[in-house]
Amino acid sequence: MTDQAHLRSYSLEERQFTAWLNTPKGAALIDQEQQQLVSLMPKAFGHYSVYLGLNAKLSSSLTTPIKTAITLTSATKLGADAVMDPHQLPLATETIDLLVLQHVLDMSHNPHQVLREVARVMAPGGRLIITGLNPFSFWGLWRHLRLKKGVPWRANFLSQRRLKDWLRLLTFDDFDIKPVYHYCPDKWLAKPLLKYLLNPCCTGYVLLAVKQEARVHLVKPKWRTQVMKPKFGLAGIARQPSCNTHPVESS
Repeated sequence: MTDQAHLRSYSLEERQFTAWLNTPKGAALIDQEQQQLVSLMPKAFGHYSVYLGLNAKLSSSLTTPIKTAITLTSATKLGADAVMDPHQLPLATETIDLLVLQHVLDMSHNPHQVLREVARVMAPGGRLIITGLNPFSFWGLWRHLRLKKGVPWRANFLSQRRLKDWLRLLTFDDFDIKPVYHYCPDKWLAKPLLKYLLNPCCTGYVLLAVKQEARVHLVKPKWRTQVMKPKFGLAGIARQPSCNTHPVESS
């Protein structure tokens, strides 16, 4: 698929997902995601923060130590600061200290390229926040059985473990994952045992990862012939014995 085709496909998905946020299910899910974002934002620090995807404008207004916030979407009608293609971010390399992807990977047909761009623009020590849908939830089951159609059932539904493996290859670590439920009674979540059992089946998640500083390992050359240091009191170079075992007689 070409870059323009990726952008058209993503732009269509983003517009339809934005319309889905006005439904009761979409509003309930995003509201709980925002509550988890509120708990993660104070941990960020630096100079620049970027918000991509659904609800980016509202998320950029959350309290955070980073003062400069930029919102990016794929269409001007979504009310962002600038239009972008998530597969080719219009940002300089290693300049962003906080980057929030709200269901961008769910809507993209090439999430690997999106993450590669994210790893490129993020500064070492920067924080990446990703919201996604859990494939092992009831929503994921309905999607697998094709009991639901349209948005959000045609999203990618990337598992937390799979996403962490991808991020580790891009030098991300120090993960923190917050579960997101849908229409789950608060009295259920107040019980530790019941909450522990419900976590793997949560509707979605908010994942935090930290960009690690790339380390350069110097490879020392291995010489085939090593210089032998002379031992104390002995000659440094020993004479090779003659192949002829009998001495040569002089005539």
